[in-house]
Amino acid sequence: MARKTHRPDDILWTVTAADIDAAGSEKQDITLGEVLNTKYPRKSLVKLFEEKLIHINGHKATPKDVISEGDEIWIAMAKEKIDHEPIEMNLHILYEDDDLLIVDKPAGVTVNSKDQVSLANGVAFYFKEHGIKRKVRFLNRLDRDTTGCIVIAKSGLAQSLYQQQMDDNTFEKWYMATVEGIVEADEDSLVLSMERSADGIHYEVNPKGKETRTDYSVLCRHQSQPVDKSVNKSKNSVDIASKNVDIELPDVDKSGQNVDKSVYNSQECGYTEVLVRLYTGKTHQIRVAFSHIGHPLVGDTLYGAQPTGQPFQLRAQKVVFTHMRTGERITVTA
Repeated sequence: MARKTHRPDDILWTVTAADIDAAGSEKQDITLGEVLNTKYPRKSLVKLFEEKLIHINGHKATPKDVISEGDEIWIAMAKEKIDHEPIEMNLHILYEDDDLLIVDKPAGVTVNSKDQVSLANGVAFYFKEHGIKRKVRFLNRLDRDTTGCIVIAKSGLAQSLYQQQMDDNTFEKWYMATVEGIVEADEDSLVLSMERSADGIHYEVNPKGKETRTDYSVLCRHQSQPVDKSVNKSKNSVDIASKNVDIELPDVDKSGQNVDKSVYNSQECGYTEVLVRLYTGKTHQIRVAFSHIGHPLVGDTLYGAQPTGQPFQLRAQKVVFTHMRTGERITVTA
């Protein structure tokens, strides 16, 4: 429904000559739709136009309205009902702006599961307490025992724009994992087709499945030593340049001499700590990829690892994206 007053998270901007040029039209009259299509995914604008939430110089606009340099554009964010039961939860917030909320997901909680308390309920409570009248829109998913960066969009427009960044790989997703055995290659790109297996629980490499890409670099190799507590607790955060590039790593210790021997039973084959960049988002993708090359995640018995009595070792360590309002590259580390 249209409204007359601005809210802090509305989008306000003045049309520039560069905006007109970016529309790429050779005709004299440039429409609002043509300019907006250069900034936002078209599908995300349809509902905003239908609800009359896009304005030119204070008046309700249509995609066919002609615009000129100096016109004031106002995109009002739609008010919505929170779509999950609000349940108080201790959220570790890593980053927040008008469009995104990024929290550090703990192990043992699902992102969004029916008939049980999940992270979605905690986010709904946070939204309610802070007057954020929006649906809970997760931009990524993490398994129950995976920890780290989970990204929530606060509007349909933000969801569409950041999903587009994920699709073109300008929204970077970095993980740290501990896998069984000694991974020989210092780095590699695992391009594998995956689909759900016949049992409905596992995922597997199958030529009929969807193509995935999982890149990794070795951080440490530990010969025949017990695994340290958890990559989820690791303070050895590896800084990756915020530009959109493939794996670049500083020198790291691969000697494996200083290892905590107090947690897991000895692994005869040793273990390897790896830094992973995820280019696609298939369910269990990292777990399946490393199991396929003979190095399942430590403790991941679902994919062939030896039992350890602890959750498997996987942490969503970092996300890097382009801010939808300022164009700045943002890095958020868990």
